[in-house]
Amino acid sequence: MQASVLTGVGTRVVCVTGMHRSGTSIAARAVNLLGVSFGTPESLMPPGSDNPRGYWENRAVKELDDELLALLGGTWDVPPVLAQGWELDVALDPFRTQAAMILERDLELAAAPSLVGWKEPRLSLLLPFWRTVIPIDTTVLVVRDPREVAASLRARNQMPVAESALLWLRYVLAVAAAAPDYVPVRHRDLIADLPRTLALLAEHLGLRPPDASTLAAVDEHLDPSLRHHTAAPRPLADEHPVLQLALAVWNEGDVDVTAIPTALASSLAEGWLGSPGNRHAESLARAESVELRERLRKRNRQLRALSGPEAGQAEPTP
Repeated sequence: MQASVLTGVGTRVVCVTGMHRSGTSIAARAVNLLGVSFGTPESLMPPGSDNPRGYWENRAVKELDDELLALLGGTWDVPPVLAQGWELDVALDPFRTQAAMILERDLELAAAPSLVGWKEPRLSLLLPFWRTVIPIDTTVLVVRDPREVAASLRARNQMPVAESALLWLRYVLAVAAAAPDYVPVRHRDLIADLPRTLALLAEHLGLRPPDASTLAAVDEHLDPSLRHHTAAPRPLADEHPVLQLALAVWNEGDVDVTAIPTALASSLAEGWLGSPGNRHAESLARAESVELRERLRKRNRQLRALSGPEAGQAEPTP
């Protein structure tokens, strides 16, 4: 394993990740309020229409992850194949340098805070790369019923159930493969059992138990009305076969990555099993578009920096 670019930073690093539409933003804010520094406020993305309480996500990290996925031939919703050891490719060294600069600047590592972190759903796929940038002590994986995720993605992205279920499997199994000691947090527990969930998180992170003010601050951030899609139990026979696989791993909330054969889990985690309908050509075209967009975004920022304070707002994250 390649040594991390940032070593001996004198701080512990926490990452929050999970499948899109699973509650990673809520979990990230909870972790932040428990005492994990997410860095400078201006480095975080502003709220969006699909996340009015805020993403709690580093804008530069999100953009770098989009660029990296594009370089590798994919996007967040049609990820590229990432065979074992992909993160060690020397072609990724410029990304490593850029990633280290982002973390040093935005997480204020020179100030040596005791516990820092960031949240990014794409980290589920790209965790091996980020571990070549900085040692990561704890990975918090936010999980949500794949039927609820499918309903949310169908409403927002018009994504078919089979594709969202396959994507759910890819994200969850990729984290389990890259960080088998991950800490699971169920989306529903953040809403229905917040005090206990925060207490368990604090204990794992070595932080003080949440007091009344912390609980109130997290509760204020939570908005149960945002949970538009709540799965109603249905017989497995009525579900799409790919969704049945996802539900087997979901295991009624007690995630069990051993519920499917090891070879199948590895193939899903690395992306060897493509999405239904074979969207590979579409993925490559979108990857090229993302790469061009990020290049133009950087150039525009440079031009704005020459003329004054940066203008404009970050785009909402998927």
